[in-house]
Amino acid sequence: MKVKRLIPAILPIFFVALLLSAGTFAYFTDAERSTGNTFAAGTLDLKIGDWNEDFKDGVTATWTLSNMKPGDTIGPYSVLLRNFGSIEADHVEIKCINTVTDPPGPESDTEEGTTDMDKAMEITILAYDENNLLYVLPDLNGNGIKDLNDFENFNGGQGFDHITPVPAANQGTTRTFTMALRFHPTLADNDYQGDILTVTITFTLNQHSSQ
Repeated sequence: MKVKRLIPAILPIFFVALLLSAGTFAYFTDAERSTGNTFAAGTLDLKIGDWNEDFKDGVTATWTLSNMKPGDTIGPYSVLLRNFGSIEADHVEIKCINTVTDPPGPESDTEEGTTDMDKAMEITILAYDENNLLYVLPDLNGNGIKDLNDFENFNGGQGFDHITPVPAANQGTTRTFTMALRFHPTLADNDYQGDILTVTITFTLNQHSSQ
C-alpha cells in the first residue's frame, strides 16, 4: 500500500524539471562590427600681426607715442587677424583694458594719482574691416568725444561682440582692425603731465553650438 502512494508524487516533479530545461536551447547567430569610427573636434587658432610683427599669438606696441603733448595724433595703425584653425569662428569679440600710471611729479602735474587719462585719448578711427565701430561706440562718460574710456566700458566692459567672424585658415582670409587716436587738445590738461596710459586690446574668436 505504501508503494502506490509514492508514484503519483514523483511524476509531477519530473514533469516540472522538463519544462524548466526547455529554455536552455540556443538559436544560430552571426554578429559583425562597425569599427574605426572617430570624431575629431575642429580648432580655432587666432594669430595676429601688425605693421612690424608677423602673425603670432600676440603683438606689442601697435599704438605707442612718448612725450605726447595736447593735440598729438597716433595712427591709424592696424592689427591683422587670421584664423589658423580648421573651422570658422561664429563671431569675434574685441575689448580693451586701460591702465594709468601717475608717477610722482613733475611740479606742473596739478593732480597726483589721476586714473582717467584714457578720457583724454580721443578715438578718431575705429574700424573692423568694413564695420565702422566708431559709429556704434557711444560717448558713455559724456565728455563730448569718443575715447578709450568709452571703449573700455562699452557693452558693460565686454566691448564689441558678434562682429564679422574670421574664417578658417584654408579660406586664406585676413581681417583688419584699425584705430587712430588723438591726445585731445583741450581735455589733455596739466593733470596728465608725466602720466602713462597702457592699453591692452583683446581679440577673441568664438564658436557657438549649432543646435
